[in-house]
Amino acid sequence: MQVANTNAHGSCKSGSETTVEQLSNFSIGRTHTIISTELQNRAYATVRSKPNERVSLVVSLPLCPALDLTCGVIAVALANSKMQEQYAAAVIDELQSTAKLVGGKRELCNLQIIGASANCLSDLLLGQIFSAIAENFEVTPQTEFSFELDPRRASRSQLTFLKGLGVKELKLQVRDMDPTVQNEIGRYQSAEMLEDVIKLARELEFQSVGTDQLFGMPGQTPDTLASSLDLLVSLGVDWIECYPFVKREKRFPHQAALPERKLPSLAEKLALYNQLAESLQSSGYTALGLSTFAHPAHELAVSCEAENVSISTYGFHKHPQTWIFGVGLGAISELPGMFIENAQQLEDWHEDAKASELRPRLGLLDSNNDVGLRYLLRQLLCNQEVPAGNAAMEKRLRPLIDLGVLEHTDQRLRITSLGQEWLPVHLSDSSPAYRCI
Repeated sequence: MQVANTNAHGSCKSGSETTVEQLSNFSIGRTHTIISTELQNRAYATVRSKPNERVSLVVSLPLCPALDLTCGVIAVALANSKMQEQYAAAVIDELQSTAKLVGGKRELCNLQIIGASANCLSDLLLGQIFSAIAENFEVTPQTEFSFELDPRRASRSQLTFLKGLGVKELKLQVRDMDPTVQNEIGRYQSAEMLEDVIKLARELEFQSVGTDQLFGMPGQTPDTLASSLDLLVSLGVDWIECYPFVKREKRFPHQAALPERKLPSLAEKLALYNQLAESLQSSGYTALGLSTFAHPAHELAVSCEAENVSISTYGFHKHPQTWIFGVGLGAISELPGMFIENAQQLEDWHEDAKASELRPRLGLLDSNNDVGLRYLLRQLLCNQEVPAGNAAMEKRLRPLIDLGVLEHTDQRLRITSLGQEWLPVHLSDSSPAYRCI
């Protein structure tokens, strides 16, 4: 999905320009609007009317000691411990109000803790937030429970604490492991440090450890990307999320420091993705859709083989699509017929969290046709092919078929080799708020 407006992913020539333009014209979710309190209340009423539906919760912890230049999420530089305490208290308030909106203590299919450096919060505050989650939502042994963290700030005691809280999966944010690229983006982390964190996570028996790997970053070349991928593969990470980096200095002012001349062109970005996909698959990883690669024995890969995965703003999941409730600064919720984004400014979000009623929020409204089309596209990105037969949806997909990124044969809709080349760059993004579907 895409809550915020976006610019083109780059510039290219001749046929590539046409492809970019046509893909941009096709994508659903391009425009955003202010969604009224009344419409939000209708969506939550639908959620309450289906109390047995399993749901998902995402909690944004965006405070971080320092931003790297490619950070594409809402983040706030941490000033002092009081800021941490105030943020945690507001998250707890919002958890309580969200539980009331959705009809009480709902069972969670998925629980994700996200943030630029979510593990910079103290164990005490993390414990208070996790207690509030457990008090307001039903966390079961079957709940998929993941935590994004900055490996540079991880320690044995912290990981032991997270394991004790019930975290099952760790996502280590690394961006890229090549020193040249790290120097360009102002994010430094050694291979030895990352290896230590992964070994510790294995020792503590977390079920899964994965990383990200962005492509299209300043200073990135085929050689630097190969260096980074070789390291991640050698460390045996279970899965790797691969998203294109897009510079948006108006939305993320710190990105203004990145020089345009060092950013790869669209053609170079396409080549980097193809290299990435070929390298990981030749190293034994299975492609999940078009943006994630996992070991064949990993639960995600097994679920994908069984066509039992879904995709959301926040990545792949080992369960069918659910409604998602976003809590915290800039968090995105996926509700019936709409996507809404929490306030992006810290002061505004604090006011919303304390408010006794819902307030108008930025988001997307889906018509019934858009809901169906979005679901179909997500299934395509998960499985690369789906059964055909819905004439109305196929009519809306005709521009992609004419463009050659989809094909309709043998009663199936499939992503073509051209689509495998273009769609990861166009429909995915390093910033969750800009993912097209």
